[in-house]
Amino acid sequence: MLFAYIDESYIEGKVHLVGALVLDARQVDRIRLALDDVLWKTNRAHPEVPLTAEFHGQNLFQRSEEWSCLRNKQAVAFALYRRAIAQIANVGGAWFIGGVSRVDRLAKRYVDPWPPHEISLQYALELVDQYAAERGSRVTIIADQVPDQAHHEARVQQWQDVGRTPGWKALALDRIERPFDWVDSREHRPLQASDMLTYIYLRKRYGFASAHPRTVAEVERIRNLAIPCLKGQHVWTP
Repeated sequence: MLFAYIDESYIEGKVHLVGALVLDARQVDRIRLALDDVLWKTNRAHPEVPLTAEFHGQNLFQRSEEWSCLRNKQAVAFALYRRAIAQIANVGGAWFIGGVSRVDRLAKRYVDPWPPHEISLQYALELVDQYAAERGSRVTIIADQVPDQAHHEARVQQWQDVGRTPGWKALALDRIERPFDWVDSREHRPLQASDMLTYIYLRKRYGFASAHPRTVAEVERIRNLAIPCLKGQHVWTP
């Protein structure tokens, strides 16, 4: 059995991504231990960082919410992000990205367009399903809680019932186990790892042109650590 940890990252009205980090049981345990160790060592050097902190890509990178303790320590936050991504990459899981860019074009092209999250989820699941089929395995989905999760689950059931997803790939998703396990990301380090990877992909490919040169350089450094994990991507532009 494989486990796919799914989380979203987006820029409102511009791009919506769903990342999926696929791990086996041994890799799940290694991710947990590795990220706990990174946080423990950071706490020893910087006690203001709580041991209960969630590895949340946007909050850590921007030093907001519970990571506001590093508001005036940008170098520490960036170094922590790098260490976390290096440990995630070292575990050796398979990471996939599904998404839609130019979200604003959906309403112009279609009378009743599907939500960007739904499109992105479909593409991510197709990539995960293909990966699982190549390995002769099934996949349990662990996804971050979202307000419309019941709708997404119903849509996946519909695709499985008819034996195909919409579009040119038309996959049955018969390697995907249901129901999904919708969880609080604070309690799942592998889900946090998926979020960290997907957020840095978002910042690198769709980041703000006005960002400070140091920030741009740091995104490049972190992305270079993350990219060996990326085994497939499908980002559609309407």
